[in-house]
Amino acid sequence: MERKPAGKKRSRVMLFVAALFIVNFILLVATSGQYAGDLGLVAQNAGLVVAGLVFAVVGGLILVRQRRNLIGLLLMVPPVILTISNLLDFLFAAELAKAQTLDAWLFLYIWLESWSWWLLIAPLILIFLLFPTGHLLTKRWRWAVFVLASAFGLFLFVATFAGAGESLEGGQTWTNPIGFLSEETVGLLIAIMSPMLLLSVLASVVSVFLRYRRAQAVERAQLRWLFFAGAFFLVVYAPGFFTPEGGLAGWFEVLFLPSLVGVPIAIGIAVLRYRLWDIDFVINRSLVYGVLTALLGAIFAGTAALVAQVAKTIFGAELESASAAVAALTVAALFQPLRDWVEGSINRRLFPENIDMAKGLVEIQPEMWAWIPLPGMLQAALRHLEDIYVCESSAIYLKRGARFQPAAMRGLAKSNVPVYRPAAAELNALFQKKTVASVNEKPFVLTVPVFLARRKEAELLGVLRLGKRKEGRGYSGDDARTLVAFGAKLAQPVYALSLPKKR
Repeated sequence: MERKPAGKKRSRVMLFVAALFIVNFILLVATSGQYAGDLGLVAQNAGLVVAGLVFAVVGGLILVRQRRNLIGLLLMVPPVILTISNLLDFLFAAELAKAQTLDAWLFLYIWLESWSWWLLIAPLILIFLLFPTGHLLTKRWRWAVFVLASAFGLFLFVATFAGAGESLEGGQTWTNPIGFLSEETVGLLIAIMSPMLLLSVLASVVSVFLRYRRAQAVERAQLRWLFFAGAFFLVVYAPGFFTPEGGLAGWFEVLFLPSLVGVPIAIGIAVLRYRLWDIDFVINRSLVYGVLTALLGAIFAGTAALVAQVAKTIFGAELESASAAVAALTVAALFQPLRDWVEGSINRRLFPENIDMAKGLVEIQPEMWAWIPLPGMLQAALRHLEDIYVCESSAIYLKRGARFQPAAMRGLAKSNVPVYRPAAAELNALFQKKTVASVNEKPFVLTVPVFLARRKEAELLGVLRLGKRKEGRGYSGDDARTLVAFGAKLAQPVYALSLPKKR
Protein backbone atom coordinates (compact mmCIF):
# COMPACT_ATOMS: atom_id res chain seq x y z
CA MET A 1 0.00 0.00 0.00
CA GLU A 2 1.34 3.39 -0.97
CA ARG A 3 2.04 5.61 2.01
CA LYS A 4 0.75 9.14 1.97
CA PRO A 5 3.38 11.88 2.19
CA ALA A 6 3.92 13.29 5.68
CA GLY A 7 3.25 16.80 4.38
CA LYS A 8 -0.30 15.85 3.38
CA LYS A 9 -0.97 14.34 6.80
CA ARG A 10 0.22 17.53 8.48
CA SER A 11 -1.86 19.66 6.15
CA ARG A 12 -4.98 17.65 6.97
CA VAL A 13 -4.48 18.10 10.70
CA MET A 14 -3.94 21.84 10.29
CA LEU A 15 -6.99 22.15 8.02
CA PHE A 16 -9.10 20.25 10.55
CA VAL A 17 -8.05 22.57 13.39
CA ALA A 18 -8.68 25.59 11.18
CA ALA A 19 -12.14 24.23 10.31
CA LEU A 20 -12.94 23.93 14.03
CA PHE A 21 -11.95 27.57 14.47
CA ILE A 22 -14.14 28.75 11.60
CA VAL A 23 -17.19 26.61 12.46
CA ASN A 24 -17.16 27.59 16.15
CA PHE A 25 -16.73 31.27 15.35
CA ILE A 26 -19.65 31.20 12.89
CA LEU A 27 -21.84 29.31 15.37
CA LEU A 28 -20.93 31.70 18.18
CA VAL A 29 -21.90 34.73 16.09
CA ALA A 30 -25.05 33.03 14.76
CA THR A 31 -26.34 32.02 18.20
CA SER A 32 -25.42 35.19 20.10
CA GLY A 33 -28.74 36.74 19.04
CA GLN A 34 -30.63 34.02 20.89
CA TYR A 35 -29.19 35.22 24.21
CA ALA A 36 -29.81 38.96 23.75
CA GLY A 37 -29.66 40.68 27.12
CA ASP A 38 -27.98 37.71 28.87
CA LEU A 39 -24.31 38.67 28.65
CA GLY A 40 -23.38 36.03 31.21
CA LEU A 41 -24.65 33.22 28.98
CA VAL A 42 -22.94 34.71 25.93
CA ALA A 43 -19.65 34.94 27.87
CA GLN A 44 -20.06 31.33 29.06
CA ASN A 45 -20.56 30.08 25.50
CA ALA A 46 -17.60 32.14 24.28
CA GLY A 47 -15.46 30.73 27.11
CA LEU A 48 -16.36 27.16 26.16
CA VAL A 49 -15.45 27.88 22.53
CA VAL A 50 -12.08 29.34 23.56
CA ALA A 51 -11.42 26.35 25.83
CA GLY A 52 -12.21 23.94 23.01
CA LEU A 53 -9.92 25.77 20.62
CA VAL A 54 -7.05 25.67 23.13
CA PHE A 55 -7.47 21.89 23.26
CA ALA A 56 -7.58 21.75 19.45
CA VAL A 57 -4.42 23.79 18.95
CA VAL A 58 -2.31 21.76 21.40
CA GLY A 59 -3.73 18.45 20.15
CA GLY A 60 -3.16 19.50 16.55
CA LEU A 61 0.46 20.44 17.22
CA ILE A 62 1.07 16.99 18.66
CA LEU A 63 -0.74 15.11 15.88
CA VAL A 64 1.15 17.01 13.20
CA ARG A 65 4.32 15.28 14.39
CA GLN A 66 2.84 11.96 15.58
CA ARG A 67 -0.45 11.19 13.87
CA ARG A 68 -1.35 8.31 16.21
CA ASN A 69 -0.17 9.87 19.46
CA LEU A 70 -2.77 8.96 22.08
CA ILE A 71 -2.38 12.20 24.06
CA GLY A 72 -2.95 14.27 20.92
CA LEU A 73 -6.03 12.23 20.00
CA LEU A 74 -7.51 12.63 23.49
CA LEU A 75 -6.94 16.39 23.34
CA MET A 76 -8.91 16.56 20.10
CA VAL A 77 -12.02 14.88 21.59
CA PRO A 78 -13.31 17.87 23.68
CA PRO A 79 -13.18 20.43 20.82
CA VAL A 80 -14.90 18.01 18.43
CA ILE A 81 -17.66 17.31 20.98
CA LEU A 82 -18.09 21.01 21.77
CA THR A 83 -18.37 21.79 18.06
CA ILE A 84 -21.01 19.09 17.57
CA SER A 85 -22.88 20.32 20.64
CA ASN A 86 -22.81 23.94 19.42
CA LEU A 87 -24.04 22.85 16.00
CA LEU A 88 -26.92 20.88 17.56
CA ASP A 89 -27.82 23.87 19.74
CA PHE A 90 -27.94 26.07 16.66
CA LEU A 91 -30.18 23.62 14.80
CA PHE A 92 -32.53 22.43 17.56
CA ALA A 93 -32.41 24.61 20.70
CA ALA A 94 -34.91 27.20 19.47
CA GLU A 95 -37.21 24.51 18.09
CA LEU A 96 -37.09 22.57 21.37
CA ALA A 97 -38.07 25.64 23.41
CA LYS A 98 -41.41 25.94 21.62
CA ALA A 99 -42.08 22.25 20.88
CA GLN A 100 -45.16 20.60 22.36
CA THR A 101 -44.19 17.07 21.36
CA LEU A 102 -40.90 15.39 20.53
CA ASP A 103 -40.03 14.05 17.10
CA ALA A 104 -37.12 11.68 16.52
CA TRP A 105 -34.58 14.47 15.91
CA LEU A 106 -35.46 16.42 19.04
CA PHE A 107 -35.36 13.27 21.14
CA LEU A 108 -31.93 12.41 19.72
CA TYR A 109 -30.77 15.97 20.47
CA ILE A 110 -31.89 15.73 24.12
CA TRP A 111 -30.32 12.28 24.48
CA LEU A 112 -26.92 13.42 23.12
CA GLU A 113 -26.91 16.57 25.25
CA SER A 114 -27.69 14.55 28.38
CA TRP A 115 -24.46 12.51 28.31
CA SER A 116 -22.03 14.30 25.94
CA TRP A 117 -20.36 16.08 28.89
CA TRP A 118 -18.69 12.75 29.61
CA LEU A 119 -16.65 13.18 26.44
CA LEU A 120 -15.25 16.40 27.91
CA ILE A 121 -14.30 14.97 31.32
CA ALA A 122 -13.22 11.41 30.43
CA PRO A 123 -10.38 12.49 28.04
CA LEU A 124 -8.95 14.71 30.80
CA ILE A 125 -8.91 11.82 33.26
CA LEU A 126 -7.27 9.53 30.70
CA ILE A 127 -4.65 12.18 29.86
CA PHE A 128 -3.63 12.35 33.52
CA LEU A 129 -3.35 8.55 33.57
CA LEU A 130 -1.28 8.33 30.36
CA PHE A 131 0.84 11.49 30.21
CA PRO A 132 3.59 11.79 28.98
CA THR A 133 4.37 8.29 27.62
CA GLY A 134 0.91 7.40 26.32
CA HIS A 135 0.90 4.30 28.54
CA LEU A 136 -0.34 3.54 32.04
CA LEU A 137 2.15 3.78 34.88
CA THR A 138 2.03 -0.03 35.19
CA LYS A 139 -0.43 -2.72 34.12
CA ARG A 140 -1.87 -2.67 37.63
CA TRP A 141 -3.43 0.72 36.84
CA ARG A 142 -5.86 -0.85 34.37
CA TRP A 143 -8.43 -0.84 37.16
CA ALA A 144 -8.65 2.96 36.93
CA VAL A 145 -9.58 2.77 33.24
CA PHE A 146 -12.08 -0.03 34.02
CA VAL A 147 -13.73 2.08 36.76
CA LEU A 148 -13.97 5.09 34.43
CA ALA A 149 -15.42 3.00 31.59
CA SER A 150 -17.92 1.35 33.96
CA ALA A 151 -19.06 4.72 35.30
CA PHE A 152 -19.54 6.00 31.76
CA GLY A 153 -21.46 2.88 30.74
CA LEU A 154 -23.70 3.20 33.80
CA PHE A 155 -24.47 6.85 33.10
CA LEU A 156 -25.12 6.15 29.40
CA PHE A 157 -27.56 3.39 30.46
CA VAL A 158 -29.39 5.86 32.72
CA ALA A 159 -29.45 8.58 30.03
CA THR A 160 -30.87 6.15 27.49
CA PHE A 161 -33.53 4.37 29.53
CA ALA A 162 -34.60 6.90 32.18
CA GLY A 163 -38.36 7.30 32.21
CA ALA A 164 -38.23 11.08 31.84
CA GLY A 165 -35.55 13.56 30.88
CA GLU A 166 -35.16 17.28 31.50
CA SER A 167 -33.86 19.59 28.77
CA LEU A 168 -30.72 21.60 29.39
CA GLU A 169 -32.78 24.81 29.54
CA GLY A 170 -34.24 23.37 32.72
CA GLY A 171 -37.89 24.17 32.24
CA GLN A 172 -39.28 21.24 30.27
CA THR A 173 -39.58 17.56 31.14
CA TRP A 174 -40.12 14.99 28.40
CA THR A 175 -41.34 11.44 28.50
CA ASN A 176 -38.81 8.95 27.16
CA PRO A 177 -40.55 6.61 24.68
CA ILE A 178 -38.04 3.82 25.39
CA GLY A 179 -37.52 4.58 29.09
CA PHE A 180 -38.41 2.11 31.81
CA LEU A 181 -36.27 3.26 34.77
CA SER A 182 -38.18 4.87 37.61
CA GLU A 183 -37.01 8.07 39.28
CA GLU A 184 -35.90 6.13 42.37
CA THR A 185 -33.86 3.71 40.26
CA VAL A 186 -32.22 6.57 38.38
CA GLY A 187 -31.27 8.22 41.68
CA LEU A 188 -29.77 4.97 42.96
CA LEU A 189 -27.68 4.41 39.78
CA ILE A 190 -26.42 7.99 39.82
CA ALA A 191 -25.47 7.54 43.49
CA ILE A 192 -23.41 4.51 42.45
CA MET A 193 -21.86 6.24 39.44
CA SER A 194 -20.72 9.43 41.20
CA PRO A 195 -18.19 7.80 43.58
CA MET A 196 -16.83 5.74 40.67
CA LEU A 197 -16.17 8.90 38.67
CA LEU A 198 -14.62 10.63 41.69
CA LEU A 199 -12.40 7.58 42.29
CA SER A 200 -11.12 7.69 38.69
CA VAL A 201 -10.38 11.43 39.04
CA LEU A 202 -8.40 10.82 42.24
CA ALA A 203 -6.56 7.89 40.61
CA SER A 204 -5.51 10.03 37.65
CA VAL A 205 -4.01 12.74 39.87
CA VAL A 206 -2.26 10.15 42.06
CA SER A 207 -0.85 8.58 38.88
CA VAL A 208 0.72 11.91 37.88
CA PHE A 209 2.18 12.28 41.38
CA LEU A 210 3.72 8.79 41.30
CA ARG A 211 5.14 9.33 37.82
CA TYR A 212 6.71 12.55 39.05
CA ARG A 213 8.39 10.81 41.99
CA ARG A 214 9.86 8.08 39.76
CA ALA A 215 10.76 10.23 36.73
CA GLN A 216 14.16 11.52 35.65
CA ALA A 217 14.94 15.25 35.41
CA VAL A 218 13.52 15.91 31.93
CA GLU A 219 10.33 13.90 32.49
CA ARG A 220 9.87 15.64 35.84
CA ALA A 221 10.04 18.98 34.10
CA GLN A 222 7.38 17.77 31.64
CA LEU A 223 5.14 16.44 34.42
CA ARG A 224 5.45 19.35 36.81
CA TRP A 225 3.08 21.60 34.88
CA LEU A 226 0.49 18.89 34.38
CA PHE A 227 0.68 17.94 38.05
CA PHE A 228 -0.23 21.48 39.10
CA ALA A 229 -2.99 21.64 36.47
CA GLY A 230 -4.34 18.29 37.67
CA ALA A 231 -4.34 19.38 41.31
CA PHE A 232 -6.19 22.60 40.40
CA PHE A 233 -8.74 20.65 38.34
CA LEU A 234 -9.31 18.22 41.21
CA VAL A 235 -9.82 21.01 43.75
CA VAL A 236 -12.40 22.66 41.49
CA TYR A 237 -14.17 19.57 40.14
CA ALA A 238 -14.35 17.23 43.13
CA PRO A 239 -16.54 19.47 45.36
CA GLY A 240 -19.27 19.30 42.72
CA PHE A 241 -20.10 15.80 43.89
CA PHE A 242 -20.99 17.07 47.34
CA THR A 243 -23.18 20.05 46.44
CA PRO A 244 -26.92 19.58 47.02
CA GLU A 245 -27.77 19.33 43.31
CA GLY A 246 -24.68 17.34 42.33
CA GLY A 247 -23.22 20.13 40.22
CA LEU A 248 -20.70 22.90 40.68
CA ALA A 249 -22.04 25.87 42.61
CA GLY A 250 -20.90 29.41 43.39
CA TRP A 251 -17.26 30.19 42.86
CA PHE A 252 -16.53 26.57 41.93
CA GLU A 253 -18.64 27.11 38.81
CA VAL A 254 -16.64 30.24 37.99
CA LEU A 255 -13.32 28.39 38.33
CA PHE A 256 -14.34 25.26 36.44
CA LEU A 257 -13.56 26.66 32.98
CA PRO A 258 -10.05 27.93 33.92
CA SER A 259 -9.30 24.56 35.53
CA LEU A 260 -10.42 22.84 32.34
CA VAL A 261 -8.26 25.03 30.10
CA GLY A 262 -5.30 24.55 32.44
CA VAL A 263 -4.80 20.99 31.22
CA PRO A 264 -4.01 21.73 27.54
CA ILE A 265 -2.02 24.81 28.57
CA ALA A 266 0.14 22.66 30.86
CA ILE A 267 0.65 20.11 28.08
CA GLY A 268 1.45 22.92 25.66
CA ILE A 269 4.15 24.23 27.99
CA ALA A 270 5.61 20.72 28.32
CA VAL A 271 5.60 20.39 24.53
CA LEU A 272 7.09 23.79 23.73
CA ARG A 273 9.54 24.22 26.58
CA TYR A 274 10.84 20.68 26.98
CA ARG A 275 10.69 19.57 23.33
CA LEU A 276 8.19 16.82 23.98
CA TRP A 277 7.12 15.03 20.74
CA ASP A 278 9.59 17.06 18.62
CA ILE A 279 7.11 19.89 18.25
CA ASP A 280 9.88 22.41 17.57
CA PHE A 281 9.80 21.35 13.92
CA VAL A 282 6.21 22.58 13.57
CA ILE A 283 6.99 25.88 15.27
CA ASN A 284 10.10 26.32 13.14
CA ARG A 285 8.24 25.74 9.89
CA SER A 286 5.40 28.02 10.95
CA LEU A 287 7.82 30.86 11.75
CA VAL A 288 9.87 30.38 8.59
CA TYR A 289 6.96 30.29 6.18
CA GLY A 290 4.97 32.92 8.07
CA VAL A 291 7.84 35.43 7.85
CA LEU A 292 8.60 34.35 4.27
CA THR A 293 4.99 34.85 3.18
CA ALA A 294 4.87 38.31 4.74
CA LEU A 295 8.14 39.36 3.06
CA LEU A 296 7.17 37.96 -0.35
CA GLY A 297 3.77 39.64 -0.12
CA ALA A 298 5.40 42.98 0.68
CA ILE A 299 7.91 42.53 -2.17
CA PHE A 300 5.14 41.62 -4.61
CA ALA A 301 2.99 44.60 -3.65
CA GLY A 302 5.91 47.03 -3.69
CA THR A 303 7.32 45.73 -7.00
CA ALA A 304 3.90 45.77 -8.67
CA ALA A 305 3.24 49.34 -7.55
CA LEU A 306 6.70 50.54 -8.60
CA VAL A 307 6.64 48.83 -12.00
CA ALA A 308 3.08 50.05 -12.65
CA GLN A 309 4.08 53.64 -11.91
CA VAL A 310 7.23 53.46 -14.06
CA ALA A 311 5.40 51.77 -16.95
CA LYS A 312 2.60 54.32 -16.86
CA THR A 313 5.07 57.19 -16.83
CA ILE A 314 7.30 55.90 -19.64
CA PHE A 315 5.08 53.75 -21.85
CA GLY A 316 1.56 54.84 -20.97
CA ALA A 317 -1.37 53.08 -19.36
CA GLU A 318 -1.40 50.20 -21.87
CA LEU A 319 1.65 48.52 -20.23
CA GLU A 320 0.54 49.15 -16.69
CA SER A 321 -1.13 45.71 -16.51
CA ALA A 322 2.25 43.99 -16.99
CA SER A 323 3.35 45.09 -13.52
CA ALA A 324 1.75 42.04 -11.86
CA ALA A 325 3.66 39.66 -14.14
CA VAL A 326 6.96 41.44 -13.44
CA ALA A 327 6.25 41.35 -9.70
CA ALA A 328 5.45 37.61 -9.86
CA LEU A 329 8.72 36.89 -11.69
CA THR A 330 10.63 38.93 -9.10
CA VAL A 331 9.04 37.02 -6.24
CA ALA A 332 9.77 33.68 -7.96
CA ALA A 333 13.42 34.64 -8.40
CA LEU A 334 13.79 35.77 -4.78
CA PHE A 335 11.90 32.85 -3.18
CA GLN A 336 14.77 30.40 -2.61
CA PRO A 337 17.50 32.86 -1.51
CA LEU A 338 15.01 34.70 0.70
CA ARG A 339 13.81 31.41 2.21
CA ASP A 340 17.40 30.39 3.00
CA TRP A 341 18.07 33.77 4.61
CA VAL A 342 14.88 33.67 6.73
CA GLU A 343 15.48 30.08 7.83
CA GLY A 344 19.10 30.77 8.72
CA SER A 345 18.20 33.90 10.69
CA ILE A 346 15.46 32.12 12.68
CA ASN A 347 17.67 29.10 13.37
CA ARG A 348 20.54 31.27 14.64
CA ARG A 349 18.27 33.12 17.06
CA LEU A 350 15.69 30.52 18.13
CA PHE A 351 16.69 27.05 16.91
CA PRO A 352 20.49 26.75 17.01
CA GLU A 353 20.15 22.94 16.97
CA ASN A 354 18.92 23.10 13.36
CA ILE A 355 22.08 24.75 12.05
CA ASP A 356 24.09 22.40 9.86
CA MET A 357 26.65 21.18 12.37
CA ALA A 358 28.79 19.66 9.65
CA LYS A 359 29.81 23.12 8.44
CA GLY A 360 33.48 23.51 9.23
CA LEU A 361 34.16 19.78 9.05
CA VAL A 362 35.58 19.95 5.56
CA GLU A 363 36.89 16.95 3.66
CA ILE A 364 40.62 16.67 4.16
CA GLN A 365 42.81 16.35 1.10
CA PRO A 366 45.53 13.65 1.22
CA GLU A 367 48.37 16.17 1.04
CA MET A 368 47.13 17.73 4.30
CA TRP A 369 47.02 14.52 6.37
CA ALA A 370 50.45 15.04 7.89
CA TRP A 371 49.55 18.52 9.14
CA ILE A 372 46.35 17.90 11.12
CA PRO A 373 46.43 15.98 14.44
CA LEU A 374 43.41 13.72 15.09
CA PRO A 375 43.02 14.69 18.80
CA GLY A 376 42.88 18.38 17.93
CA MET A 377 40.18 17.81 15.32
CA LEU A 378 38.13 15.71 17.78
CA GLN A 379 38.38 18.39 20.48
CA ALA A 380 37.21 21.00 17.96
CA ALA A 381 34.21 18.83 17.11
CA LEU A 382 33.28 18.50 20.80
CA ARG A 383 33.56 22.25 21.35
CA HIS A 384 31.27 22.76 18.36
CA LEU A 385 28.70 20.37 19.85
CA GLU A 386 28.81 21.91 23.32
CA ASP A 387 28.27 25.39 21.87
CA ILE A 388 25.02 24.16 20.32
CA TYR A 389 23.63 21.69 22.86
CA VAL A 390 25.14 23.13 26.07
CA CYS A 391 25.69 19.65 27.49
CA GLU A 392 27.49 18.93 30.76
CA SER A 393 29.99 16.53 29.22
CA SER A 394 30.88 14.91 25.91
CA ALA A 395 33.36 12.41 24.53
CA ILE A 396 34.34 10.74 21.27
CA TYR A 397 35.25 7.06 21.34
CA LEU A 398 37.09 5.22 18.58
CA LYS A 399 36.48 1.55 17.87
CA ARG A 400 39.30 -0.76 18.87
CA GLY A 401 38.23 -4.35 18.23
CA ALA A 402 35.08 -5.11 20.21
CA ARG A 403 35.54 -2.11 22.53
CA PHE A 404 35.35 1.64 22.15
CA GLN A 405 38.24 3.60 23.66
CA PRO A 406 37.86 7.30 24.62
CA ALA A 407 39.89 9.49 22.24
CA ALA A 408 38.69 12.97 23.26
CA MET A 409 36.52 14.31 26.06
CA ARG A 410 35.23 17.57 27.52
CA GLY A 411 33.79 18.29 30.97
CA LEU A 412 35.29 15.11 32.46
CA ALA A 413 38.65 13.90 33.67
CA LYS A 414 40.11 11.07 31.59
CA SER A 415 39.95 8.77 34.62
CA ASN A 416 36.17 9.29 34.78
CA VAL A 417 35.56 8.25 31.17
CA PRO A 418 35.18 4.46 31.12
CA VAL A 419 35.67 2.18 28.16
CA TYR A 420 32.39 1.75 26.29
CA ARG A 421 31.24 -1.85 25.82
CA PRO A 422 27.83 -1.69 24.12
CA ALA A 423 25.32 -4.47 24.60
CA ALA A 424 24.25 -6.47 21.56
CA ALA A 425 21.04 -4.47 21.12
CA GLU A 426 22.93 -1.17 21.40
CA LEU A 427 25.56 -2.30 18.90
CA ASN A 428 22.88 -3.38 16.47
CA ALA A 429 21.18 0.03 16.73
CA LEU A 430 24.49 1.82 16.13
CA PHE A 431 25.16 -0.26 13.02
CA GLN A 432 21.67 0.73 11.83
CA LYS A 433 22.68 4.41 12.15
CA LYS A 434 20.49 5.04 15.19
CA THR A 435 21.20 6.79 18.47
CA VAL A 436 21.07 4.94 21.79
CA ALA A 437 19.54 6.62 24.84
CA SER A 438 20.89 5.70 28.29
CA VAL A 439 18.66 7.38 30.86
CA ASN A 440 20.26 5.88 33.97
CA GLU A 441 23.85 5.66 32.76
CA LYS A 442 26.30 8.30 33.96
CA PRO A 443 27.89 10.50 32.78
CA PHE A 444 26.40 10.06 29.27
CA VAL A 445 22.75 9.85 28.26
CA LEU A 446 23.00 9.66 24.45
CA THR A 447 25.29 7.67 22.17
CA VAL A 448 25.61 8.59 18.47
CA PRO A 449 27.28 6.41 15.82
CA VAL A 450 30.31 7.73 13.93
CA PHE A 451 30.09 5.72 10.72
CA LEU A 452 31.00 5.49 7.07
CA ALA A 453 28.12 4.56 4.77
CA ARG A 454 28.79 1.32 2.87
CA ARG A 455 26.65 -0.63 0.39
CA LYS A 456 25.66 -3.45 2.73
CA GLU A 457 26.30 -2.20 6.25
CA ALA A 458 27.66 0.94 7.85
CA GLU A 459 31.31 0.81 8.92
CA LEU A 460 31.32 1.90 12.55
CA LEU A 461 34.46 3.89 13.37
CA GLY A 462 33.43 5.08 16.81
CA VAL A 463 30.72 6.77 18.83
CA LEU A 464 29.96 10.25 20.08
CA ARG A 465 28.57 10.33 23.63
CA LEU A 466 26.78 13.29 25.20
CA GLY A 467 25.82 14.05 28.79
CA LYS A 468 22.75 15.84 30.08
CA ARG A 469 22.01 19.34 28.85
CA LYS A 470 22.60 22.08 31.43
CA GLU A 471 19.25 23.78 30.82
CA GLY A 472 17.29 20.60 31.65
CA ARG A 473 15.98 19.91 28.15
CA GLY A 474 16.32 16.47 26.63
CA TYR A 475 17.43 15.37 23.18
CA SER A 476 14.50 15.22 20.76
CA GLY A 477 14.05 13.09 17.66
CA ASP A 478 15.15 16.05 15.52
CA ASP A 479 18.31 16.32 17.63
CA ALA A 480 18.96 12.61 17.13
CA ARG A 481 18.63 12.88 13.34
CA THR A 482 20.89 15.94 13.26
CA LEU A 483 23.51 14.20 15.41
CA VAL A 484 23.45 11.07 13.24
CA ALA A 485 24.14 13.24 10.18
CA PHE A 486 26.92 14.93 12.14
CA GLY A 487 28.39 11.53 13.02
CA ALA A 488 28.46 10.58 9.32
CA LYS A 489 30.35 13.79 8.49
CA LEU A 490 32.68 13.37 11.43
CA ALA A 491 33.60 9.87 10.26
CA GLN A 492 35.24 11.22 7.10
CA PRO A 493 38.08 13.14 8.79
CA VAL A 494 38.34 10.43 11.48
CA TYR A 495 38.88 7.83 8.77
CA ALA A 496 41.34 10.02 6.88
CA LEU A 497 43.39 10.97 9.95
CA SER A 498 43.46 7.38 11.24
CA LEU A 499 45.26 6.16 8.11
CA PRO A 500 49.03 5.77 8.24
CA LYS A 501 50.76 9.06 7.45
CA LYS A 502 52.73 9.28 4.22
CA ARG A 503 56.30 10.44 4.51
